[in-house]
Amino acid sequence: MRKPAKALALAAMLSAGTVLVHPAPALAAAYSPEAACAKESGRGGWVHVRDNKRAMKDGKTVYGYVYLMWNRSLQKNCVAAIKTIFAGTPTYTQAILHVQGGGAYRDPGKLTAKKYKQYAAAIGYGKGQCVDFEGFTTDTRVDYALAHGRRGKFANCG
Repeated sequence: MRKPAKALALAAMLSAGTVLVHPAPALAAAYSPEAACAKESGRGGWVHVRDNKRAMKDGKTVYGYVYLMWNRSLQKNCVAAIKTIFAGTPTYTQAILHVQGGGAYRDPGKLTAKKYKQYAAAIGYGKGQCVDFEGFTTDTRVDYALAHGRRGKFANCG
């Protein structure tokens, strides 16, 4: 009798484990780059541009993605750094839009200035200028691992 009871208990534990789902992917899925840029700007109409996505990685671990978006009516770019790991947990996260010959737009101004639960987004004027983009996020639980993603070249010179 004991063996079937143990097998039944083990099967119940295993099946319960497969039913439990970590909420982070669902939270991250709630924020698209379009939604993040619209929320930050107060306006819709954000579209993906060519060569617009990079993984934010620490080694081989992907913590999220950084995207470059364009809004034709605003004539502005938006960079959204969206977390896929630790989504819902406040961690240091930063989005940076680099404008060739014109500095950078950052949210927040310094990586350690603010913790975000889902994303960071920086909006800046980029009409007629080439731009680059990057994003950072951290694991603030224990070792402060830093994940980074950047295109690394100026392009999208619209």
